[in-house]
Amino acid sequence: MIIKLISLGRLMRLEKPIGTLLLLWPTLSAFLILKNGSPSLELVIIFCLGTFFMRSAGCVINDYFDRDFDGKVKRTKNRPLVTGEVKPKEALILFFILVCLSASLLAWTNILTVMVAIIGLVIAVIYPLSKRFFRIPQIFLGIAFSWGVLMVSAAELDRISLTSLIMFTACFFWIIAYDTAYSMSDKEDDKSMGLYSSAITFGKHSQKLILSCHLLSLCLWSLCGYLEKINPVFYLSILVCLVLVFFQFQLIKEGDRDKCFLAFKRNNWIGFTILLGSMFGTVQGI
Repeated sequence: MIIKLISLGRLMRLEKPIGTLLLLWPTLSAFLILKNGSPSLELVIIFCLGTFFMRSAGCVINDYFDRDFDGKVKRTKNRPLVTGEVKPKEALILFFILVCLSASLLAWTNILTVMVAIIGLVIAVIYPLSKRFFRIPQIFLGIAFSWGVLMVSAAELDRISLTSLIMFTACFFWIIAYDTAYSMSDKEDDKSMGLYSSAITFGKHSQKLILSCHLLSLCLWSLCGYLEKINPVFYLSILVCLVLVFFQFQLIKEGDRDKCFLAFKRNNWIGFTILLGSMFGTVQGI
């Protein structure tokens, strides 16, 4: 029983929290910016739990759909569904439980948030399949991983504000950037299996795409700061992010798969830096 629970935990990526953090940082930043540093604590807790449940559900359904491919890739060949530690039926049951847990949290929100969440769930389920038929599946991931910003706007403001749409777009480009770096590390494996990714589609221009998306994202975050009249200290975080992007570019410019994967992981610091900027930029009295 304990071994089974450990395997289910691995299927949810409990040992790899970076995916949850990459989802959480912009969501928390949205709370701070949209509510001028005074978000509802109850909603913040609800969204933190929901982020964990939905990221875990996303990992489970991704591995369920990819179980016939993962065994052919060195990085994923030991995933629980590939080794048989978890059966496909068990994975689907776990996915259903996680989605239900996340859905139960919506009882503390409003109708608009529920409607936005349903659309977000559909997009999250489509993403793992999109790499089979869509040349830039990262677009679906970018929408799915940015969706939390729109849900924050719906929950806190009961509407989708202009600023939330700009933040959503900023997150979208950031996700395209970091998941392209991620896909560069799997490029040859994906090619051999006939799967699509932005790294394959853009080829030698992938590094330029990553840099352009990072810069677009930071420009849009800056626009949010301007529209919401955030304290200028916020822009210090943007400058720090520019430095972090420069070092990431140094890692990916040769296309080495291990360095590309490291560049992907370092996006955790970009998200956290934006959060710190949002926090200090909205603190009253600064």
